[in-house]
Amino acid sequence: EIEQASNKMYQIHKKYIVSSIKSGMLVINQSRAHQRILYEQFLTNITVNKASSQQLLFPLELYFSNDEVQFVLELKPSLENTGFVFDSIENDKVLISGIPVNVQESEIPIVLEELINALQEEIPESSFSLNDGIAKSMAKSIAVKNGVYLTEKEQENLVNGLFACKDASVSPFNKPTFITLSVEDLDKKFAL
Repeated sequence: EIEQASNKMYQIHKKYIVSSIKSGMLVINQSRAHQRILYEQFLTNITVNKASSQQLLFPLELYFSNDEVQFVLELKPSLENTGFVFDSIENDKVLISGIPVNVQESEIPIVLEELINALQEEIPESSFSLNDGIAKSMAKSIAVKNGVYLTEKEQENLVNGLFACKDASVSPFNKPTFITLSVEDLDKKFAL
């Protein structure tokens, strides 16, 4: 029981997940960690295989400017690989009947708006950087934000998901996802 209790994780300020490790403790930024997990999932889905999609009961109608609709048309193949299913893309309207499994229907307008804005600012030269940009933007939009309470199971899933990533140490935007504090570091803090 004592061993099991020592492996427990704690959420601090609805921003960090703290867990003990043999050499001290691990402090994980929940938002950056989730961005890394989603980024790698989206990138894999875009480049390797098509992701599964959740079908909507009623198609989602979104309205954009003509330029934005043209941009959605250009992004359509990559977006379909993440799990989007488009019924039609017309002058100023996009009709969506399926969305990626890990995205809520209410998040779709925000996800697409942020994606269009992010990619219009940095118009990628190659398809790799376009796919990378799509994966980064969607991960940032959908990732759990700081200030959100996570259950113990969600914390555990986040930590396990992070350390299953190819590069767990940084977010898609090259910011650290976690730090370690050794017992020696803690001892120094208390040695006054």
